[in-house]
Amino acid sequence: MRISLLATIFLSCCFAVHSLAAPLTRSQVLAIAAAYAEYAWQPTARNVLHGLDRDGIDVQTPDASTGNPDLWQAGEASRGVPYKWGGFDSLESFDRGIRAGKAAGDIYTPDKRRLVGKAVSSQAVGLDCSGFISRCWRLEKKYSTDSLPGLCVRLGSLAELRPGDILDRPGGHVSMFFKWLDDTQTRFLCYEGEPFSRVRCRERDAQQMVGIGYLPMRYRGIVDY
Repeated sequence: MRISLLATIFLSCCFAVHSLAAPLTRSQVLAIAAAYAEYAWQPTARNVLHGLDRDGIDVQTPDASTGNPDLWQAGEASRGVPYKWGGFDSLESFDRGIRAGKAAGDIYTPDKRRLVGKAVSSQAVGLDCSGFISRCWRLEKKYSTDSLPGLCVRLGSLAELRPGDILDRPGGHVSMFFKWLDDTQTRFLCYEGEPFSRVRCRERDAQQMVGIGYLPMRYRGIVDY
């Protein structure tokens, strides 16, 4: 009887704490996404790495030396947190890493997908596509494109997408829906950790994404107010 009473009190306390937890609103999710996409930082030559890190992991930073002038340039102000395979950095930990001379990002390669966690460098900072979504949803750990669906409700159609929802291709990439750009609900703006670049807001074709396996989903922890 005493155990049952204590268990009842414990469960009641847990429920009370849970009920007092602040809900995650769509506006909060979008604010976090925008903060990553618009984050201003100053890269230096120390943040460039094209080769093996101290642990023997190959790192290729998404910087302008790769030949893409749209990417960050050492010595010039940049905006948007770089993509890093397996990355789950907060803005604070990213900033600390940059100032400590860590590599700013690590682009996706097929070899990294094959090696999974063994290809994640501790000497690089940034975040990948699912790490970005995990941060936006204030999750305590990084979820992958395979495990994010377990936190979500599958939407019946693209028309149901609302700001903060995602289009996920398990085992591939994930983007966060922001808003439609046309009345036909064909093209939309999304936030995403782009595998060869950075977190940014970009335009996408919804039907094209669905055609290659993306699924519209809604995080169970999000609310509309």
